[in-house]
Amino acid sequence: MTRTKGSGPNQGPALVPLVLVAVTVAAAAVAAVSGKPVWAAILGASLMLAYWVVETLVWRRGSAVPFGAALGVALGGMVLRLALVLGALVLVGLLARPAFATAAVSFLAALTVYVGLRLFTYPALAGPAGQAGSR
Repeated sequence: MTRTKGSGPNQGPALVPLVLVAVTVAAAAVAAVSGKPVWAAILGASLMLAYWVVETLVWRRGSAVPFGAALGVALGGMVLRLALVLGALVLVGLLARPAFATAAVSFLAALTVYVGLRLFTYPALAGPAGQAGSR
């Protein structure tokens, strides 16, 4: 499979961050209406935006290096994203335990929206799935 210019997880460069900002605003509104800590909702949902930024940087760096190095960049990026999200949620859990559930649910809501959005922004594979050809 060859890479083409513009392929990657972020076909619509402005779409993903705009949707994630909208999800953050919605999470803050829901938290305010339900009496939960608004700052925790904003933090939880904005963790997904930080996740997306790291993913984009890793994708760009990985696509500019040879395959072996790209594999290392991808693995390092996965570890970095996981450490970022879990580290922030653990800090919230340690420093403000009642706000942890709000932050975690807000992150999960934003992650769910992001995964659904990726279905439309991730490039389709060149050929139909499940078919192998012989030469």
